[in-house]
Amino acid sequence: MGNDYLKELYQTVDDTFSYLRKKWTIPIIKGLFCDCKNFKGFLELNPGLSSKVLAERLKELEEKGVVEKIVLNSSAGQTEYYLTEKGRRLNKIIFEMFNFALDEVLKNEEDVKLKLESKEYLKVTLKITC
Repeated sequence: MGNDYLKELYQTVDDTFSYLRKKWTIPIIKGLFCDCKNFKGFLELNPGLSSKVLAERLKELEEKGVVEKIVLNSSAGQTEYYLTEKGRRLNKIIFEMFNFALDEVLKNEEDVKLKLESKEYLKVTLKITC
């Protein structure tokens, strides 16, 4: 394997984490996995998320090829958002990040049931099939 190849791989990983770590990005992607499709739906699902930040994140995700924007009726402002194939592939990355966080946060024996329930919930939400 060439050095340039490895540099490109590491840069791609770094770029992916750069946009995933921005505030509200993961909740927006999670919303898309839960079939949230429109602006109003994202705002209802995420109290505290401003319209301005939502618009910025959706635009960034669209530019990264993670989200596709479909204008249904431009005069009425009806727009829907969908995960692209690239966006759907993020499910395993997000799932593993949540698993890591669960293992860090829930360390006690009495947390085992909650941890398992949380992982199952995330599998369903993120459409993890394996």
